[in-house]
Amino acid sequence: MRRISVLLCALFLAATATAVPASADTPPDPVPGDRPPLGITWATGDPYCLYNSSENVVKAAADQLVGSGLRDAGYEYVMLGDCWQAAQRDAAGKLTARGTFSADIPALVDYVHSRGLKIGFYSGTGAKTCSGQAAGSLGNEDLDAQTFAAWGADYLRYDTCYSVNGDAAARVKKMADALKRTGRPITLEVDDYDRTQSPWLWARAAGANVWRTYKNATFNFGYSTGSLDKQYGLDGYQGPGGWNNPGSFTFSYLDTAERQAKLGLWAVLNAPLVADMALAADTTLPAAELGNRDIIAVNQDWAGVAGHKVRDTGWTEVWTKPMSDGSAVLVLFNRGELAAPITTSVADAGLPAAAGYRVRDLWTGDETETTGALGGTVGRHAATVLRVWPTGTAAAPRTSLTVELPDSVPPAQPVTATVKFTNAGSTPITGAHLRLTAPAQWQFDSPAEADTATVAPGATWETAVTLHPASTATEPFKMPATVTYTTAQGARSVSASAEAPLLLAPNPPHTNGLLNTQPWMSTENGLGPVERDSTDNGHPLTINGKPDTHGGLGAHAPSVVRYYLGGKCKQFTATVGVDDRGPNGTLGFRVLGDGVELEATGDMRHGDAAQRLVVPVTGVQVLALAVDDAGDGSAGDWGDWLSPYISC
Repeated sequence: MRRISVLLCALFLAATATAVPASADTPPDPVPGDRPPLGITWATGDPYCLYNSSENVVKAAADQLVGSGLRDAGYEYVMLGDCWQAAQRDAAGKLTARGTFSADIPALVDYVHSRGLKIGFYSGTGAKTCSGQAAGSLGNEDLDAQTFAAWGADYLRYDTCYSVNGDAAARVKKMADALKRTGRPITLEVDDYDRTQSPWLWARAAGANVWRTYKNATFNFGYSTGSLDKQYGLDGYQGPGGWNNPGSFTFSYLDTAERQAKLGLWAVLNAPLVADMALAADTTLPAAELGNRDIIAVNQDWAGVAGHKVRDTGWTEVWTKPMSDGSAVLVLFNRGELAAPITTSVADAGLPAAAGYRVRDLWTGDETETTGALGGTVGRHAATVLRVWPTGTAAAPRTSLTVELPDSVPPAQPVTATVKFTNAGSTPITGAHLRLTAPAQWQFDSPAEADTATVAPGATWETAVTLHPASTATEPFKMPATVTYTTAQGARSVSASAEAPLLLAPNPPHTNGLLNTQPWMSTENGLGPVERDSTDNGHPLTINGKPDTHGGLGAHAPSVVRYYLGGKCKQFTATVGVDDRGPNGTLGFRVLGDGVELEATGDMRHGDAAQRLVVPVTGVQVLALAVDDAGDGSAGDWGDWLSPYISC
């Protein structure tokens, strides 16, 4: 597995009140931090003040929140980023705006307020902010708090880049106390960009309402999943008055499926939903996704227990969150590069036993009923977000369509796929018709369509098809499948994509024998993805202070990287060691051929000399490179495969 699997059931107040529409779960915030903030900001973590922020940009963004309907959906904050202020204070020692803003900041505040919105400013615990180009609040906490309050500020983002000697908590508390003395309710966010100061441990006590739990910006999908991995175990630190912030949305880096996945996961985490407007491409808000009222209702609801992960199979995960009306939300998340089936049920959500369950897909709005099963096929970088009530409903039965394939597909041999169509509801399905589409470069040996008369409640219709490559396949195996059927509520359909990696042998060494440049069959990793030529989200591979210059694989225990050799190679070599990202790391490296251990380092600690591995692999079909956690847990266990070379 890529990370230690967790099978946790949420314990919460299982109120059995009649289910109500999700939009009824969004009361107004009576005090700062009572609910996670929703809004927009600029340049989260930008160290260079490159974003194009100005008075007109802020006004245009406020107007867009109103015109798009996002304000009415709950997005109320317009938060200025670093560098809204000048590097120097004015003659009275007060913060003053940079040249792209007029000197009349109160007028800008009044404009934002006149649009029915709230406004936030940015400062830091040091004499300057993280950018190094704008004035911070060190020694001026009371003056700045009074200035913000006099302007009518509603929010303050406060960075800790220039805190020293572990005094961040004390400096944050000094500003929090100063804000309270003004008498104006101002939400305070702690932004820890450059250090690992674990603000969730102290920020609430210091008077903050929001604190970052991931130091990097979550621009793209990789950084977003990296942040998600860091949230495990932090659910107990948040609740009304104080919220974990795993990062904002720079949405042009994400496609629609990725946006929906991230929004669903952030909603279950009760994370702030904040769009970052820093990039030129990010001037038009994706209101269709951000404004989904069902997702917002999940984010704003607090039932006394935070959302958390309950299932992890490597590339697929299930997260759940109890809701205050007795329902629960389940997120079926696929971080992998290929569509994959995900198995879950009402038991994963901790829901009480019931004769039936109402199910609402929060992205499609489709409502069905189930007796308990909730799984299905989820696409690449995507998530299905379901809200489930323990009460029956007169809806069509929930169905799932999955296609079982081998873990990998040989490019020149036949493949058998088993199609399963399940009726998870309490009423029968009739007239089911299956239609398959052959992958590129493949042909069916058996019919691509099939029919069945009835699928009873709780039953699964199963059929198998065989395909062969028309020639040696070179493209990923992807086979669309659709079942149309009839229920008491009318005609319906369900679709899925059956996908599996293609077995491709690496290039011969005279072209390039470094495995970090070759396609792998599959990977599993303890934290984030296995990385080529870096580790832990882009950090250089470094062992005992010596950075790698030849390339390699960065892994985190427990980890396995599999390569298809096809019996064509003779020897594998690599240098391995504990990366400096884990100063307390203890781990071991193993090389396996077709499941048989060929070489092992034994346990290694940070500071141990790197080991050189020379491993015969003659006749090996599948080579596996494994990193184990030495039996003492995997925290900080980053391991490097330097110059992993295959001779064929």
